[in-house]
Amino acid sequence: MLFSGLTPIAAKNATSDEKRRIGRVQATYLTHLINLTQWDKAHLPKPSQSAKVVILGDKENGFSESLVFLLEQSGITIEGNQIEILHFANDDKANAIKALSNKPQIIFFLSNSQYLPKKVKELSRHSLIVGIGRKFITNSKGDIAFEYTRNRVRLVISRQVLTRRSPKLNSQISRLRSVVEIIP
Repeated sequence: MLFSGLTPIAAKNATSDEKRRIGRVQATYLTHLINLTQWDKAHLPKPSQSAKVVILGDKENGFSESLVFLLEQSGITIEGNQIEILHFANDDKANAIKALSNKPQIIFFLSNSQYLPKKVKELSRHSLIVGIGRKFITNSKGDIAFEYTRNRVRLVISRQVLTRRSPKLNSQISRLRSVVEIIP
């Protein structure tokens, strides 16, 4: 009887641990996507300025922290520019709009984001738009989405991001059929 009260706590921690693992996997995939994406020089900041990754939504899963850590450890840049991470909670729309108007290179929608992808895309036409779930591509017209099936993370990619001029995802990724799905 003493241990019966601990089961919900253990289950809650397991769920929390699983969510953190997913956040780390998303951050890892995003760092790889940075390396596989090319931007026109006109869509990049000046060499003395940092490239921007904007994260929209309330903090969850340790994604932001994992991404910051991975970028610091790996020294990854966007076309030679250092990367600055900007995170805007759902209640910080005014500052988010200002940052989005400055044309960040990548915009990531957390699963709890209340920002509208179509509106964000209007502000940042030359950004790589990344989110969660297949509907992020089909309904919201995002570029790349993370989908979770059978305890695996899979990338769902809009064919447009492989064929447009900037930002353009390297076509090598389309060969990774076990972890990537391309949607027309």
